[in-house]
Amino acid sequence: MLNQINHWMEYVAAAIDLVLLLRILGLRLQRTYVFLTLASAVAVVFDVASLRFGDEVPRVQIYGELFMALIFPLAVWDIFEEIAGAVAALRRMAMLRTLASLVIMFFFGLIWLTYLGQADDPSGLLFVLGLSLFVSTCSAAACLSFLWIMRRGMNLQKIPTPRNTSVWMMFYMLSMAGLLAYWFVLIMEEMMSEPVRNAVSPGVNLFLNVYGIVVTIWCAVKLRGLPKDIAASVSETEPGP
Repeated sequence: MLNQINHWMEYVAAAIDLVLLLRILGLRLQRTYVFLTLASAVAVVFDVASLRFGDEVPRVQIYGELFMALIFPLAVWDIFEEIAGAVAALRRMAMLRTLASLVIMFFFGLIWLTYLGQADDPSGLLFVLGLSLFVSTCSAAACLSFLWIMRRGMNLQKIPTPRNTSVWMMFYMLSMAGLLAYWFVLIMEEMMSEPVRNAVSPGVNLFLNVYGIVVTIWCAVKLRGLPKDIAASVSETEPGP
């Protein structure tokens, strides 16, 4: 029963992703948030590909998640374009700190991927799944770290945050937390016996599906159009001398 519900929830999630993309285009936010728009568009493309070919070609979903993980850092960088001048120094500092943490994660991930490469895996899916897991985890953790540093720095420097910037920040923080939870559940499932996995997995997946849908709907509803003169809008958000 829950498995069937989860199947239809995937269609609902794909439709909501499309709604978010249409909302961005309808508000003409793509002129300011180029990579955020790209991330939303690619998400819709891979949603459709996964629903259409996922059962026939398991690699479709894996490669889709891998590609999205590479786009996420560009998207979170793009969140602050509306106030780029006011947060330029802070954004560079946050990125440097995030890159430093990625170096450590890369070291341990390389060891793990080397182990997977030596395992008996005729289909090659184990290594690809491991690579996707590693890249997605690093990407989500890095995005969360970057956004947390930015949010804390903006609060300390008392930099006013425009509405859309706040919405995008919260959306991506919640989305990255959900992605990390998804991968954690996937790892834990491999450690469970099959009867336990069959009993627990559908309910957890349903919760994560509903969580993602609610977060995306919230983002689409909260977004607002920007003034035609972005420069004038930015000057209003920058702190005075």
